Amino acid sequence: MPASSIAQTSSSAVIQLLRQSLDHGRWSPGAPLRQEDIAAELGVSRVPVREAFFQLQAEGLVQVVPNKGVYVRTLSAANLRELFRLRRLLEGDVLADAVPLHDAASLNRLDTVQGALDKAGAVADWIAGDREFHEALYAPAGRPETLAIIRRLRHQVDRFYFARMKPGTRTRGWHEEHHALIRAVRRRDAAAACKVLAAHLAETERSALAALAKA
Repeated sequence: MPASSIAQTSSSAVIQLLRQSLDHGRWSPGAPLRQEDIAAELGVSRVPVREAFFQLQAEGLVQVVPNKGVYVRTLSAANLRELFRLRRLLEGDVLADAVPLHDAASLNRLDTVQGALDKAGAVADWIAGDREFHEALYAPAGRPETLAIIRRLRHQVDRFYFARMKPGTRTRGWHEEHHALIRAVRRRDAAAACKVLAAHLAETERSALAALAKA
């Protein structure tokens, strides 16, 4: 986590910094997060750190234990399988709504994001690009509440990629699946797009479970 002396920082900035640190695997699952240490490191009071903890708990990234402290959430294989089951249900549903609503501008956006993603080398850049791709893929559906839930589910599993996946891990598979999604969307074939997405998420789940097993 980069040090910061911005004493007037908002809790949202602290949330972002802590989320990035969790994504990058700075702390192991189950590790304690000490409010006073983080506040001192960032040069802020304990208030925005405390607010950040509660937000990260709502996102499923940390666990706040009354009278004990805050800990990095530990996920089991069963937890991961449930999260991916929810992702398949929600993302397939929102994609079915989005496909017929894509237009020239949104398709161009997908191409642009995927073009940058195809060139990404670092794992962090790849994960950020993958998030952006899926946001662009689902955006035409106009379902902000569903997308917020999907975002929360993603944050809980993405940290496995940052911390444990090597550059190039399953890159070819993701590349082919993303381009297959774009082709299906261009044809306005919602059924085909949802089938590709289901397979894509199933492969991603296998990668996450393999990473968890090595933890």
